[in-house]
Amino acid sequence: MDQMEGTDSPRFRKLHFPVGLWINSPRKHFAKLGGRWPSAVSVKSTTSSDAASLHEAPSAPSSHHYLPPASSTAPGLIKIYGDALSSGANYRSLLATAHSTAKQLIAQVITRYTEREREETDDAALQKHSPEDFLLCDVIGKPIQQPDGAFQWETECRRGVAEWECPLLLVDMWRPKEGFERRFEIQRRDDYEREEREKEKEREREGENHTGVRWRRSRIQSGGGAEEGERGHRGRNSELRRSISDMNLSLRRRQGNHIGNDPRRSGNHPNNSAGLQDRKNIVSMIAPLEHGEMMRSKVRDEVERRNKADKAVEEEKDYSACDLEVMSQSLILPPTDRPYFLLLQGYDQSKDFVLYIMAGHTHVFGRKPTMREREKDRERERKGKRPLKVETFLSAPDMLARHLLVRRDSAVPDTPPGQALMRPFRGGSVTHNGEALYREAVLKPGDVIGIGGHFLFLYRDPRVTPAPPLALALPWQADVPSTCCLLGLVDRQEALRQYLGSTEALLRFQPRHADALLQEIISKNSSPDSEGGPLAPAFLLSIMIDHASKHLDPALTPQLLLKAANQIKGIVWDNIKEFGDKHPTQNSTEQEVELSAPSAQKLSSDLRPLMFWMSNATELLNFFQVKAEAMEKDWEFEAPGDPVLSADLDTCSEALAQLDDVIMHTFQQCVYHLTKTLYSLLPALLDNNPFSSLEKEKERDEGREMDGGEGGGGAGEGEDVSSLPPTVAGLVEVYRCSLMLSREACLSPPLTSQTFGYLFFFTNTSLLNTLLERDGLFSWSRAVQIRTNLDLVLDWLQGAGLGDIASEFLKKLSVTVNFLCVPKTRLIQSSWASLQEDHALLSPTQLHHLLTHYKLGPARAPPTSWAPPPGTELSGDIFESFLDHPPLILPNETPQLDLSQPIPSPELQKEVTRLRNFLWGLDQDELPANQRTRL
Repeated sequence: MDQMEGTDSPRFRKLHFPVGLWINSPRKHFAKLGGRWPSAVSVKSTTSSDAASLHEAPSAPSSHHYLPPASSTAPGLIKIYGDALSSGANYRSLLATAHSTAKQLIAQVITRYTEREREETDDAALQKHSPEDFLLCDVIGKPIQQPDGAFQWETECRRGVAEWECPLLLVDMWRPKEGFERRFEIQRRDDYEREEREKEKEREREGENHTGVRWRRSRIQSGGGAEEGERGHRGRNSELRRSISDMNLSLRRRQGNHIGNDPRRSGNHPNNSAGLQDRKNIVSMIAPLEHGEMMRSKVRDEVERRNKADKAVEEEKDYSACDLEVMSQSLILPPTDRPYFLLLQGYDQSKDFVLYIMAGHTHVFGRKPTMREREKDRERERKGKRPLKVETFLSAPDMLARHLLVRRDSAVPDTPPGQALMRPFRGGSVTHNGEALYREAVLKPGDVIGIGGHFLFLYRDPRVTPAPPLALALPWQADVPSTCCLLGLVDRQEALRQYLGSTEALLRFQPRHADALLQEIISKNSSPDSEGGPLAPAFLLSIMIDHASKHLDPALTPQLLLKAANQIKGIVWDNIKEFGDKHPTQNSTEQEVELSAPSAQKLSSDLRPLMFWMSNATELLNFFQVKAEAMEKDWEFEAPGDPVLSADLDTCSEALAQLDDVIMHTFQQCVYHLTKTLYSLLPALLDNNPFSSLEKEKERDEGREMDGGEGGGGAGEGEDVSSLPPTVAGLVEVYRCSLMLSREACLSPPLTSQTFGYLFFFTNTSLLNTLLERDGLFSWSRAVQIRTNLDLVLDWLQGAGLGDIASEFLKKLSVTVNFLCVPKTRLIQSSWASLQEDHALLSPTQLHHLLTHYKLGPARAPPTSWAPPPGTELSGDIFESFLDHPPLILPNETPQLDLSQPIPSPELQKEVTRLRNFLWGLDQDELPANQRTRL
């Protein structure tokens, strides 16, 4: 056996757990030592049965290695041995108090050595030493006299002293057994750790008896609950993480299981040395009696009997042990004032702890971060965004740096007492009672949490009484089809029927069926004549993505958004191409002139697919924006710049951009062809006289035809159009068809307003430019006719609910016509200043143009009062620009479709039921025939 295993002296083994044992001690200086645990909230199992080994009568310490202080504050003398700093050096004597730590003593040794070296060598050649590079070792051994009379130290065992431990306090509290001495040595940390690794490998190569002991010991120990660099004082030496149970098991291994090992170790326990000697004698008899199987059996029985007897004696001593052992037993009791996580399955038994206490209101599980991850965290801190600190470090290879977040009490104020919230970090594999968890969920006492593919924890909260039962998913519920919520095998058929006919806006599916479902929705609902209704694609895709965003892997939602947007864009591009073939952009003047009301109706019919997808794309854009913002907010605690999260957000942005393109192109196509139709009909508003008898006769004839032929005419706007003069009716028909088209497609109000705003802008600009260009219309009589026609149009628009938009965009045309309608006598008496004040919307250039070309009569010159004052800018263009049209503002509002309400129409209900049956069929096709559900 090696030196480290040689630390099996029971008195020395006590040094492996001095801090943890006294963490609740009333002695203040021990409480200070116990300020840090491995992971600060993790507790190893301790099932000691050798309490007597901790309370033997101590022997007097050897005085030539240290001189204890007269009081706790007075300094004492301690010798530090070793040549780690200077080759050939023996020891250095230092003054220390009972509260001097190992780190302070190492620093003193380095300081003394550095001062001596500075005196003997050049400062430039002086080597720099750091206390972190050295380790103070507590060494048990004895001086052995050599043949030449000199004494040479022989080490029996050693232990690395943690930085916070006080050597003189250790000397006072724990002393080696009779015949052995203690001294402290300074060694290089790298050399010490390398030797310990080599010894550990030697221990692993030992025989079957040793393996059995190691297995039993590892079943009840745990450790490594904190990052190596953040485990406080215990992180650097794995021996310091051993509990009292480890010490006792190691002792039991030496005393009962390592038969025939080094005879020195059989005497480590004076209380049962006689029994050990007897067992050695028995073992020595086995070799010459190999031929007698019965003899061997008797020997084994005798050894087992004596082991049991020794164990009974040891257990009896446990019950009569001092408070130190009682404290060690209490450490494995769960807390009574805060929640904790009980390990059910781990990954590395040498590092995993049994209990992980939720000390704060926020608890993060993760792994040791890499250097690059540490640097990113520091960068975040420099920017004022402090990253979440990991409380429990787990060592499995599939762990993320931050894997799972649990919050309770003040961190989630709206949660009822006893409940907490848990959520995985992006990409972290987590299960909740056997089911995959992707988003935040309520965590209740008794729930089982799976972290990665290796760890299982039971969540308990002792404040909740009585303790709730263990919550685990039944085995047969793990792989049930997602098309129904199964209450059990008996209720499966009924539950399926209820789900298929449910009016709830819900569409469950498996991730593997996402592409098939998406294709089914798009292909069967890509036309305004589809049976699902005008917003069927938007509604069906919304409930599909809503389910994915709430119940499936978060990585799936951005992909579905982009796939849906791409398919919609492809369909719209085909519709635009097909529409362009029917309505080429280059038309002859004759064709444009002949365009009339029936052609407006035909145009409206051809525009239905474009308006249909503009409406659905608008709804989906609003819905996608809500989901993207929720996704970004949902993962706001993730590290900024996380490549996975950034990629998902980029995918969402790309999907939104595709829908933006669909809306803009469909909008442009609709308003372009509608304004193209308007362009051929607008001049009639300026040229036709609404007071002519011909127009009145036509109006009466058309009225009689409507009354007799159609039995009262059509709905609202149709009757109004029929009562208008034909020249005005043609223009209004375009507005009417556009309005009916937008209503049929359920276009959102903001887009409807913008569509008509553009139509009215075009009407205003085209009529005003034509009016300013034709100065023959600058007379009172022609202006009254134009005013009458314009009022007829505005009255119809007011009745159709478009009066406010029309008044806003036709304002300048109305002001110009009103100026021309001013009586001639009054106009002659007006001055430039008064006319400009009364018609402020007209530019000086436009007002001067109207006054200059106004028809006052034959050979009558304009009055001098119309002349603009000197310096007035009159060089501007009199015509309005078509480039000043209002920009298209994409909507950013709450979607019209409310998925929290029942399915809004029978048509959509029928389509949702069809899709549910479609998904159920996909699930059934994947099952064996004997496991399928029949309706």
